[in-house]
Amino acid sequence: MNKATLKYFAKLLFGVAIILFIIGKIDWVTFKDLIKTAESVLLLIAFLLLIVERIWAVFKWRALLSIKTIGTGKVPMWNLFCIYSIGAFWGLFLPSSLSTDVVRGYYLHKAINDPAFSAASVIVDRMLGLFSLLFLCIISVLMYGPKLGEQATILVLIVSAIAIVAAVVAHLEIVPNYLERRFTFFTKSPVGKQLLSMHRMFLSFKKYPSLLFRSFTYSLILQLIRIFTIYVTAKAFEVDADLIDFFLVVPATVIIIMVPVSIGGLGVREGSFVGLFSLVGVPVTESFAISATNSIMVTIIALFGGFIYLAYRSDFNRDLSGK
Repeated sequence: MNKATLKYFAKLLFGVAIILFIIGKIDWVTFKDLIKTAESVLLLIAFLLLIVERIWAVFKWRALLSIKTIGTGKVPMWNLFCIYSIGAFWGLFLPSSLSTDVVRGYYLHKAINDPAFSAASVIVDRMLGLFSLLFLCIISVLMYGPKLGEQATILVLIVSAIAIVAAVVAHLEIVPNYLERRFTFFTKSPVGKQLLSMHRMFLSFKKYPSLLFRSFTYSLILQLIRIFTIYVTAKAFEVDADLIDFFLVVPATVIIIMVPVSIGGLGVREGSFVGLFSLVGVPVTESFAISATNSIMVTIIALFGGFIYLAYRSDFNRDLSGK
């Protein structure tokens, strides 16, 4: 068994261990009652909101591609939706939610034959999503921090500050030039050259501030849809929690899921939900019911990407440009 395989199984076991730990804390009598009495109409609304979220995410990504005519001129909206869905499908088996970006970048490259721009568009799309999450986290913590407690508030603010500083550094024009001067890897290695090419393409998006601002606004709307989806799911189980609690918990949870410590966010999603919701007074059983239900609905939608891949595999492998 090679190193990569061992690492994969270690992450899988880590996620399973978290799930088992949470299961040991659940009041199963209460859990069964929650499932039996759940409001099916609200669960259906939550599921439909997840579909809306997926469509909106594709629309947001398409807006970024508009800076290059080939992006929207040769890749129809349906194809972009298929690419996004396939990325979500493979994300079920890959470490962290960021793995879906690799798949998206790969298939977009096949569509437009521009690996640097494809990767850059995905990176910018992800970073704008991260910025919108951090924005909501910071605003929520500053306004309602006492509900989380002093330590949790400080932790959220520190993580947000580190992420913002890292993003600012990544936006500096001198970074690729500095890397070329200091490290031969970026001048002699094909991989290093490709990374710098993608970084410079990423920096080229700075020429379009109005587009970036509009995309950031789209990202905020996307996060609001996500928060409201979890809120509706909680209400289906009659969980007694204020809407503001979800503004505190959901963005932080999404950020934590990005950390590649398990497969497809398994365990990390549930653990972060349970841990963070406990800070606002939601019991473990109710938190797990919300998280598990949301995970099942997300998985069902992601599996649709697998059907798309199987149905259109030959078309995707041959030509994604819509010709």
